Amino acid sequence: MATGKKTIYLISNGDYRDPACRLGWPMQEKTLKLLQTALKQLGYKTEVLPKYDEKRKHGFITRQSEGVQVFSQIEREAPVIVVLNIWAYSHHVCGPLQTHRGPILLLANFDGTWPGLVALLNHSASLDRLNVKHSRLWSEKFAEDPAFMKKLKEWLDTGNVTHDMSHLTYADKLSLSPSAEKFGQKLAEDILRNRRIIGQFDPGCMGMLNAVMDPAKVGAIGMPIEYLNQSDLLAEMNLVSDEEAQRHLDWLIKKGTWFDWGTNKFTQLTYDQVLTQMKMYSSAVRMVARYGLSAIGIPYQLGLVRCCPASDLVEGMLNNSDRPPVRDPDTRQVIREGLPIVHFNEGDLGAGIPQLLLYEIYLRKKMPPETTLHDVRWGREYEGKFIWVFLISGGAPPAHFGGWKNAKVYRQPPMYFPLGGGTCSGVSKPGVITWARCYEANGRLGMDCGIGEVVELPKEELEDRLKKTTPEWPIANVYIPGCGRDQLMASHMSNHIVIGYGDVLDEFIATSRALGIPTRVAGDVRERYKK
Repeated sequence: MATGKKTIYLISNGDYRDPACRLGWPMQEKTLKLLQTALKQLGYKTEVLPKYDEKRKHGFITRQSEGVQVFSQIEREAPVIVVLNIWAYSHHVCGPLQTHRGPILLLANFDGTWPGLVALLNHSASLDRLNVKHSRLWSEKFAEDPAFMKKLKEWLDTGNVTHDMSHLTYADKLSLSPSAEKFGQKLAEDILRNRRIIGQFDPGCMGMLNAVMDPAKVGAIGMPIEYLNQSDLLAEMNLVSDEEAQRHLDWLIKKGTWFDWGTNKFTQLTYDQVLTQMKMYSSAVRMVARYGLSAIGIPYQLGLVRCCPASDLVEGMLNNSDRPPVRDPDTRQVIREGLPIVHFNEGDLGAGIPQLLLYEIYLRKKMPPETTLHDVRWGREYEGKFIWVFLISGGAPPAHFGGWKNAKVYRQPPMYFPLGGGTCSGVSKPGVITWARCYEANGRLGMDCGIGEVVELPKEELEDRLKKTTPEWPIANVYIPGCGRDQLMASHMSNHIVIGYGDVLDEFIATSRALGIPTRVAGDVRERYKK
């Protein structure tokens, strides 16, 4: 180790919720043992913190205060590895890591069922947001993985891990067509002149500090933030009549939406849960009109999770052009009739910005304007190609599945959604997509983007992917030429990724550049732009 330290501290960061931590602890123990074996082979001792708690039946950090207490036991110059094996709240450790002086490694299993890789991407992007130097590493086999062992040794020797970033090219080095440049300049000028107000409810959902961006920087690209409060959304829901909620549900049923109805509200999807979601839908649309918003982001966890059913079905409805009409209580006019209302899941502003840009581009090119974000959940090779599993908790638009007739509404898993509520679930249809992610790192905004393809997989492969992740949630199986497992894991600046159907990458790059956002293009598609 560059510091000469021969003891490595292994930090188990986890969820806020003890039930989720208890369920994930056996896998965490397994990963800790695999990592300890690997470090022992390289001549290093380890100390695991926090210690296993017999009462809670796990050894995860579940609060920022616990993270502070753990790091108070560690010398500031000591090397630490944050071992990520389940979904974990990054702010539990990001605060303590801001004042830590030793080498920091974020390490994850690469697994769909236990999404440590999702947590790694969230933690890394959050640390970048806070200007904290760190390294990333991931594996399935650890000591049996030669590439992993080589990277781990590099970190032990130097305090840093270098990854091949040749799959990325900065957009200022690329040549776009004159028509694309003109398109981007015109759209950017309109945004900067007329602004696009983005409504963000109580940011910081689930510790995703990478979702919280500097309002000065976002406002400077013509997207001022309207900070909204979850309690106001609940208050608005109380003003929506039962009759209006019922009309929305009738509309969905008439469109052919399939509901997995049950009678046990604790484990099944019930009628009252969905009617409450319909009230949230009307309330969100009303607030968009009231505040003149161009996009809106509802973070359901934490806060609303204790108050009402899930927001996910609502989010899918908002992101869809074909959706139940909502009238303004004052003017009685239908709000944004025939258009999506851009919604960014979990209040993630870094997704909201590219979703809004894609939406504007699609409208101007007379293309379907629906967008969504997904978690970069997992992936594996299929017939010689690395096919990613992009999965989100239920907020994808039915247009991505081929319409409401292909949408399925399941009850959200009780562990994370005790009050229930439905998803907006389905299998994304095959086709070319443009993907993107906005982020803030080292004091600046940035944008990554590229082209991919949603792949139609055989039923057996599709079902196995859903089984290994979360079968109730919408899935997109995506191939990104030149951006496989190690490329995306090395460079992606979030646990989230935005997708929309159709190749509008030229216009997207041009608009981002015209707004002054440093932009990187990932994957083989960059070859078409080289000067």
